Amino acid sequence: MGERILAVRGLKTHYYIGGRVIKAVDGLDFDLERGETLGIVGESGCGKSTAALSVMGLISLRAGRVVGGQVLFKGKSLLALPGEEMRRIRGSEMSMIFQEPMTSLNPVLTIGRQVSEVFMVHKGMSRREALDEAVKILSQVGIPAPGQMIREYPHRLSGGMRQRAMIAMAIACGPDVLIADEPTSELDVTVQDQVLRLLRELKERIGMAMVLITHDLGVVAETVQNVLVMYAGRAVEYSDVSGLFNEPMHPYTKGLIASVPGLGKAGEKLGGIKGEPPSPLDLPGGCRFHPRCEHAREICRIHEPELVRVGDGRLCACHLYNDW
Repeated sequence: MGERILAVRGLKTHYYIGGRVIKAVDGLDFDLERGETLGIVGESGCGKSTAALSVMGLISLRAGRVVGGQVLFKGKSLLALPGEEMRRIRGSEMSMIFQEPMTSLNPVLTIGRQVSEVFMVHKGMSRREALDEAVKILSQVGIPAPGQMIREYPHRLSGGMRQRAMIAMAIACGPDVLIADEPTSELDVTVQDQVLRLLRELKERIGMAMVLITHDLGVVAETVQNVLVMYAGRAVEYSDVSGLFNEPMHPYTKGLIASVPGLGKAGEKLGGIKGEPPSPLDLPGGCRFHPRCEHAREICRIHEPELVRVGDGRLCACHLYNDW
């Protein structure tokens, strides 16, 4: 076991729309060790991004709030911190790469202005010093002619270059934890490989831990050490990456892997998962996956399974492994 740098316990985040409650994240637990890359996977709407925003303290109070649980960063409870202290940690000790750089970058500010602001806010640098550092960090993430690039606006950059600019902003202060939310979802395969390789190199050089949020299991197989599988706001399986792909345990995980060409077992027919994810406004009772599960029994319709240990370091929330 390494040094635990981030611990999430019983995290619950709800949104409130039209007088109804959406339990976007409903009792999530996970740990992150220094130097580890943890993958969080699941279908769209399962709560992956909401979990990340909750950890970073970025849930909009107008629409939702964290209603329960703990987020411990180096032993400090982030949910209890005043806003000013959380802003100091966010961007310096913890950073996030958002899902779509074109909407995350400010279209009316140059790349140099946006990257240098990180150094000005968190390092107290002058504008000239901060611009010099911006050129250096843009060079480190592989942006060509960074001295010229700092004068460009986001719309003038390709998708891959915008993503590199976002990465530069996120790692500028050498964070202990980096959360990357679908960092390659809008990129072609070649650029996707370049960005993932860059993240791995930066992680090794800086020594940071990383949470990689994605729906792409191919990316997970190549990038992470451990995987957390989410479904309808809850964790259903936790495993090292080798165990997950060689011997998935939860029926949902098995369906995800079987639906991706090249990831299922040799000779197996390409499979999938029947039905659709449940509406967060109308979650089924018992196991939330039971309406789509071929192994569902009566107990699955009545009791929600707990996340229990099913092997060395592996956890699964399924009545196939619970004692009833």
